[in-house]
Amino acid sequence: MEQLGPVLAIGGVVAFIGGIVYVAWLMEKKRTEAMTAWAQAHAYNFEGERPSLVDELAAFKLFNQGRRRTVKNLMRGSKDSGAVRLCDYQYTTGSGKHQQVHQQTIVVLQTPGRQAPHFFCRRQRALFDSLGKLFGGQDINFDDDPAFSKAYVLQTTGDEQQLRHFMNPGLRDMLTKMGDRNLVLEVVGDTLVLHQGKRLKPDQLDALVADAINLRRHWS
Repeated sequence: MEQLGPVLAIGGVVAFIGGIVYVAWLMEKKRTEAMTAWAQAHAYNFEGERPSLVDELAAFKLFNQGRRRTVKNLMRGSKDSGAVRLCDYQYTTGSGKHQQVHQQTIVVLQTPGRQAPHFFCRRQRALFDSLGKLFGGQDINFDDDPAFSKAYVLQTTGDEQQLRHFMNPGLRDMLTKMGDRNLVLEVVGDTLVLHQGKRLKPDQLDALVADAINLRRHWS
């Protein structure tokens, strides 16, 4: 009987881990079912997992972070402003007990023929960004628009003056009004990627798409 103790303990651990894996699988299954239903109701084509999207959007900052980059629940649709893709995207950073899985629902809006300078824009994080500036981190500010400059970090890998011209008052004002949404926006050429740094419920997808389209309409 004494020999059964370790066996039972190991069995318990295996069962516990198996239970966690099963619950995670079940949650993902329900998530996919909900996203599929949303796609059908909104006339989107549901495509599921599409690893190729990671390579297609390799020019974007989001798709160059971490490892184990995964695209799930991809769906495609179209609006008067261009082609729309929605999906869940995740990647992993750190290792061991410091490992972290980052999940977000993203919208990709592509408008062929309407080019924009590259830029990356996200909400300011007071302490973190103050330290970043001390070490030379880029943040493009507008002296005539302190509200926007205080609210967002704006960066580019291209011509700063070109971006300053592109970031017209209407676009900056819209972003400032959206400040409470924790939006992360990046534009490369004719393609815009937008997310809120988290997974969204299906009933929140319409608002994310609307935000992307409204921002696109304010391009110079």
